Amino acid sequence: MQAIIELTGPAGSGKTTLATLFSEELARASVLFIDASPDQKLTHDLAPEPPELTLGALFSKPSEGTTIREAVDWAFHDLAVPVGEDNELISVGDLPQTLPDSAMAKLRYGLNRLIENYKYIIIDGHHTLIRQCLPVEHLRSLILLTPDELADWQPPHEAETLHTPALILNRYDREPLPTALEAALVQHQVRLVGKLPRYASPAECAQKLPDDFKNCLLRLDIPLNLGPV
Repeated sequence: MQAIIELTGPAGSGKTTLATLFSEELARASVLFIDASPDQKLTHDLAPEPPELTLGALFSKPSEGTTIREAVDWAFHDLAVPVGEDNELISVGDLPQTLPDSAMAKLRYGLNRLIENYKYIIIDGHHTLIRQCLPVEHLRSLILLTPDELADWQPPHEAETLHTPALILNRYDREPLPTALEAALVQHQVRLVGKLPRYASPAECAQKLPDDFKNCLLRLDIPLNLGPV
């Protein structure tokens, strides 16, 4: 069964750091990383060389005369760059938030044909069109928040997947939980799968974060193989 995991949350909440840990935990598992973050930091961290083509650049090209089925040959195979033995990455780049129907059909068809080759899809950040194109039955939303963001946090109004969004609190050292979060947990609007503490030093973070992150992942209802590489 394929698993698609979308890491969402404000800038600085730890999405790219955790996406990088996914790349280590799933080093030989056939993973496609989709860098949907505006700063493209995951691309910079994982890719030995920046991709020559992004989704944004692909859809800025004239495409008159191509059919939906030609989308696969319409440079989609040039999007992915290797970032490990069996893993690859594509960058969303400056893909618009809306596309004409014909372009949207190509994006949906091309992305779904592309992801057929991978067991896991890890998305760093949220892009509306990417979310709309991927099969919702396989999609899991993993929300990351820090204490500063919790003050104004509101639970999702409607589930955008078939599964309750999971939440990781990063750098969290406060108790009790905010009232809005407690209410969302009781009402099953979100599911808390773990807390990542504030680490005393970068060295301690590098040592302890992978195991703490793995403990969070084990609470997700996705078929993750987190054995030794």
